[in-house]
Amino acid sequence: MNQRSSSTSNSNGEPVNWRRTLKFGLLIVLFLALFDIGINVLFSYPSDPKNLKVNRLQLYFDYGRSMEGRIRRATRPDKEATAPITLTGWYDPLVVVTRPEKSLDKVVSFYGNSQSVRLADAMQSIPDSYSVRIIAGPGSTANWAYGAFLRDPREEQGEAAVLTIMPSNLPMIGTMSAMTWNTSFAMPYTADIFTLEGGELVRRKPPYESFEDYVKVLGDQELWNQAKKVFQRHDPFYDAFIFEATVLDNSTIVRLLRRGWSQRRDARARARSLNRSGFAPNNREIKTANAMIVQFAQESRARKILPVVHVVNSRGYGDQMYRALASTFEKHRITYISSHKVVDPNDPRNYLSDGHFTDANDLRIAKELDRILKARLTD
Repeated sequence: MNQRSSSTSNSNGEPVNWRRTLKFGLLIVLFLALFDIGINVLFSYPSDPKNLKVNRLQLYFDYGRSMEGRIRRATRPDKEATAPITLTGWYDPLVVVTRPEKSLDKVVSFYGNSQSVRLADAMQSIPDSYSVRIIAGPGSTANWAYGAFLRDPREEQGEAAVLTIMPSNLPMIGTMSAMTWNTSFAMPYTADIFTLEGGELVRRKPPYESFEDYVKVLGDQELWNQAKKVFQRHDPFYDAFIFEATVLDNSTIVRLLRRGWSQRRDARARARSLNRSGFAPNNREIKTANAMIVQFAQESRARKILPVVHVVNSRGYGDQMYRALASTFEKHRITYISSHKVVDPNDPRNYLSDGHFTDANDLRIAKELDRILKARLTD
C-alpha cells in the first residue's frame, strides 16, 4: 500500500514540500506577531494626554494610529486634563492674540497659521510700524483662516486684514477638520469649507465649532456618527481606513501600513494641484483658492478694511503658489505680499528645518509688507 506523499511537483518538475512551506509560513507569521507585540511593549505611547515627553520612536510607531483613536486618547472633558493640542484652533471662542500698541495708532489683523504668527511678530518688532492682532490655528488652511476672518467682529479688526495661503496645505483647502488630513498631530478643531457650485462660492459650517461641543459630540456615539457622516459627505480627505478607530489600531504593522497609505494619498493630492514645476489651473483646489480670495477681498472692502493676501512660497514649491493666484490679484486689484519677491524660494538657506523662514527673512518680508500697507492706507 502506497503512503500519501507530502510533496508535489512545481512547473519545473521539482518536488514541493507543502509541510515545509507551511511551517515556514507559520514561522513568518509568528515572527511578525512577536515583532508587533514587542514594538507595542518597548515603545508604548503614554496614555496620559498631558504627558508631552514622547520620544521619536514612540511617535514613529504611533503615527499610523487612526485619527479617531488618537483624538479619543488625547481628549478629556476637563480642560485641565486634556491634551493642550485639543484646545487650539476653535472658532468658538475665537482666540485673539494682541501685541502692545505702538505709536502708529493703526491695527492690522493676521489670519492663518504659524507663518502668519511669525510675520505678525516680525512686523510688531518694527518700531514705527502697525500694532498687530493674530488669529491663528496650528497648521491651519486658508479656508480656516477665512472662516476666522468672517467671525471676527468688525470693530476690532483694524485697518487691514492679512490672510495667509501656502502651497504645502493648498490641497487641503476643502477640508472641514485637521483630523481628516493632518495625520501627524491629533488636532480636532474644525473649519468652514467653501465650494464652487454653479459658479458661486458656497460656505458650509462644520458640525461643531467649540471644544465643549466637540467633547459632547465625541462622548455620544449617535452624535459622533452623525458628525462623521458630515465629514464623509463634504470633506474630500475623509478616508475611513485612516480616520475610523478599529481593533487594528493595536497592531504596529497596521499602523505602519496606514501611515504609508496616508503619505501616498497626500503626495498624490499635492501633485494634482501644485508643485515646483507648475500648477493645474483647472484643479478644484486652485479654483477654490482664487474664488475665496476674491470673496475675502469683497467682504473686507464691505467692512472698510484693506484686504491683503499673504502668499507663502514654501521651500520646494518655487513661486508656483503666487503664479496660481497672480491673475486674480491683477483682475480684482487685490493687495498681496508674496514671499518670493523678497526671499528666494529655491535657496534652502532661507528656511529653518521646520519649513518656516529664518527670523531675518521674516523681518525682510515684514518690512516689505509695512511698506505696502503704508502706501495703501495713506492713499
